[in-house]
Amino acid sequence: MTTSSSIPATAPAPTRSLLRTHRGFQLLLTGDTVSQFGSQVTTLALPLVALSTFHASAFQMGLLTAASTVPVAIAGLPAGAWVDRMRRRPVLVATDLLRFALLASIPLAYAFGELTLAQLYAVAVLAGTATVFFDVAHLSYLPFLVGRDRLTEGNAVLQSANRCAYFSSPAICGWLVQAVGPVGALLVDAVSFLASAGSIGAIRRSEPQPEHEPRGTLRQQIAVGLRYVFHDAVLRMLVSSGVLLCLATTALLAVQPILLVRDLKLSPGLYGLLLAGQSLGGFLGSLTARSVIRRLGTARTIWVPSVAVVPFVLLMPFTGHGWLVLLYPVGAFAFAVGISIRNVAQLTYRQNSCPPELLGRMNASMRVLTWGAMPLGGLLGGALAQWGGTRAAMWAVFALIVLSLLPVLTPALRAARD
Repeated sequence: MTTSSSIPATAPAPTRSLLRTHRGFQLLLTGDTVSQFGSQVTTLALPLVALSTFHASAFQMGLLTAASTVPVAIAGLPAGAWVDRMRRRPVLVATDLLRFALLASIPLAYAFGELTLAQLYAVAVLAGTATVFFDVAHLSYLPFLVGRDRLTEGNAVLQSANRCAYFSSPAICGWLVQAVGPVGALLVDAVSFLASAGSIGAIRRSEPQPEHEPRGTLRQQIAVGLRYVFHDAVLRMLVSSGVLLCLATTALLAVQPILLVRDLKLSPGLYGLLLAGQSLGGFLGSLTARSVIRRLGTARTIWVPSVAVVPFVLLMPFTGHGWLVLLYPVGAFAFAVGISIRNVAQLTYRQNSCPPELLGRMNASMRVLTWGAMPLGGLLGGALAQWGGTRAAMWAVFALIVLSLLPVLTPALRAARD
């Protein structure tokens, strides 16, 4: 297991940008951004394949969303224990290569007339499992690569680049779907994971083998990570809030193509363009996160931006025909700004406060406890749209977003600066 000496406490020339001075961070940034672009294309293109090829129902769309997120609940905790035993960079490369193979299987099966809805579900589950390992390893690798004193900068830059990918990918995916179809877009998606593997594989900084194996059985090792999370007051609040927020966001993922593409009859290109507004909000939020954290402190940044954007999120359930369609990107833009700023603050808190030998299990525990709600959110969104209508589903999403703020509005956190 890595010890505190395995993660550098300081980095040279802390006033100089990581982007200019740190070759390993540059490669990690490139690989992570390309991988995030691929993940966004998967999120957008897989439902469109189901709609266009199999005319999937709203409930089947919810099942597809759930299939891509259920691996978090199943594989998340074991992934954290295994990652704590391994070098993290090989895990990142291997999971990118696996996602390349899985996504490439869809256009291959389609070319031979063998593609089925069951294969889409299977790819969603397996690619989601690979993403669980990638995310846990990525969050645990950054403190080693840049040092703990550069984590706020590193997280902010990664969030900015990822949000830039989120901003560009919906529009690009929409254009790709119109040009080559949703199946062809998935082929481009597969290649993006191959490019990410090449970039991360080129990092030359030597990563030490974990010095000690975690003690006890796998179950005991997992329990250590869970106890750490539940014994930390801030992490407990983040878990409670994150569960509700994940329910809301995954329900929204299931509902938004039904609302915008099926009900409002938007073209794939316009659909992608509207979703780009949400991604742009996340990008701008991550750009301002460092200055917000400096002004408010980490604790207040966890809740203030999220509260500030609630009035704008209220616009989304009123989305309709004509100019009313613009209410969706406005609300989604504001929502993404608040969540992106909050993410930089809570990621930095988690990585700075956790002992290095527990990073993998802590990150995995946080992912499982919060993202474990995502499959239920996908099913909830699909079921509400199927039996209650898309408007009722959108109001349910808004209610969950508001409820997610309550756990982080405790007096202790509101009074704290850091």
